[in-house]
Amino acid sequence: MNMIVLMTAAGAPLAMLGLSTPVAPERNCIFMIHPQITSAVFESKEGRIVFPDRPTEYPCRYAKTKSGADIAFTNQNGWRFEVRIGRGDEGSWKASLADDAVSGRAFSPFGERK
Repeated sequence: MNMIVLMTAAGAPLAMLGLSTPVAPERNCIFMIHPQITSAVFESKEGRIVFPDRPTEYPCRYAKTKSGADIAFTNQNGWRFEVRIGRGDEGSWKASLADDAVSGRAFSPFGERK
């Protein structure tokens, strides 16, 4: 799995999360703006959390599970991201900071590469 698409809870395209290869427990990941993002989504709370400043590469934990894969990392503003992709290449994401949180849908358009 090298790319995951993140959407808002309402299903609007938000970002693409690129993951480095080869697959290992510690990988690097970076957010890229989804080509179909709207200015309203970019300026939304989710957009400000996912794109707080300039693009930054984050060290992330990647773990295969019985039900798919889990990815976790913290961005430069301290938001903790957790992405879970199931065997059907669909899942969810959430970001939390103290008592604040946002979440949405996620999917891996290219699935798990064997």
